[in-house]
Amino acid sequence: MNRIFKYELKRLIINKFFLGLLIISALYSREIMCRDIILGVSNTAPFSGWSYGTYLAKVLPILLVTLLFFISFLYLRQEKSVQALTKATPIDPFKFQMLRFGTIIVGFILISAVPIAYSFYFYAVNFHFTNIGSLVLPTVITLLPAMLFVFGLGVLGGQYHQGLVFVLMTAVILVSFIPLPYAVDLFGGNFFTKYPQSLDVVEPAFSIPASVVIGKVIYGLTGLGMMLLSGIQKKRKI
Repeated sequence: MNRIFKYELKRLIINKFFLGLLIISALYSREIMCRDIILGVSNTAPFSGWSYGTYLAKVLPILLVTLLFFISFLYLRQEKSVQALTKATPIDPFKFQMLRFGTIIVGFILISAVPIAYSFYFYAVNFHFTNIGSLVLPTVITLLPAMLFVFGLGVLGGQYHQGLVFVLMTAVILVSFIPLPYAVDLFGGNFFTKYPQSLDVVEPAFSIPASVVIGKVIYGLTGLGMMLLSGIQKKRKI
């Protein structure tokens, strides 16, 4: 299984598309940080949890489009040869599908590491801020639920038609511009920007209301459920 995982991971990341996505992610991260975050968000410091959450929320659509791009690889015509190979091996189809999902998640983590690493560098150089631990919570609450939910939608939709994955890419970009209620704000941009203004405190400490936490948990669990359902359906087809 380890050899198969390494092989699938190499197929995913050792190509010109992955390099191009890394470059795009780096350039966009720099643009957002220098244009929107450097002065802080909602009268908070540029390195506060609120400003950092806003930064990740603005970068997140690009990361999720990249995730869906990776998922689209699963449904290319060339993958039919991989499916034929799978049928001829003793590998359980469900486990093989989960393994391939794992490689895509690793690819997403590598892409996400670009804006995260750049932000740490930016904060250290410009503000001498190195308290990385204070940024873990906004990072997890922003990236993880959104990744799981969009991943689940992508793999489930892609099984019915590859074109649905590309439709989702457009939907991700469009939804990122809609100011949704905090509890259902998948990206978190509206929450990170508006909520601290309602606290009537100068430089409020970073905190997340229970309703927002519940919303993120529901998104994450729904995404996991769709991923498992996709794996089960794949096994039945094979």
